[in-house]
Amino acid sequence: ILENLGEVQMISGNLTSAFSRYVESLNLLRSLSIDSKVSVEVALVLGAIGRVHLKKGEYAEAKVVLKECMRTFENLGVPPNNRKINEIRSCLVEAELALMQSATSTLAGQRREISSVPYIDKALAVDEIADEYKNKGDYTCAIWFYSEALALRRRKVDQISTSSSGGTRNSEIVDVGRTISNIAQLRTERREFGAAKILFEEARELYKSVGLSANHPFYRDLLQEIEFMRKM
Repeated sequence: ILENLGEVQMISGNLTSAFSRYVESLNLLRSLSIDSKVSVEVALVLGAIGRVHLKKGEYAEAKVVLKECMRTFENLGVPPNNRKINEIRSCLVEAELALMQSATSTLAGQRREISSVPYIDKALAVDEIADEYKNKGDYTCAIWFYSEALALRRRKVDQISTSSSGGTRNSEIVDVGRTISNIAQLRTERREFGAAKILFEEARELYKSVGLSANHPFYRDLLQEIEFMRKM
């Protein structure tokens, strides 16, 4: 009930009241005996709290809460292509991008609306954050961000394909394949070999579909990864 009240307040634009209702709901849920159903509800409320922080421009707070939400979903075994997870992941990405922009282009303590932050290529900006997590050894977060970059690139391919001009530039397809390969590499690091193999094969089919040369660095690296998987 408290969660529903929070949603009503959120829709009406009363973010302070919505935050209070969501926090009350979270505290109540955490006081109960934890089972899978309660844990899912906890994750959903965390996601809602994160969205409130995001709308209020509290990007650092949003980042912390949304990460906890994502990890809760993952620990419960919720599939990564779940609609709610995708929504939360997108919110997390927006928080991280806003923090990145703030660090480079705004005064300390100054907040900017997400919609006003310019990106020449949003997918590349998300890649940059994913690379940072990968370099830190946080493969879980890196996968989340590469997955968001992948979703952005796939939407771009779809938009080009359905535009009046029709067709798709080969470079856009290669970018999709490269992003899939990045995710597959991280799945390998996490010893999720079944998922990695499927992703590597998908990337190879995309490279083949545009006639990418086997001597191209992306294709060559991919073939090496596939060969490594075969020897395991």
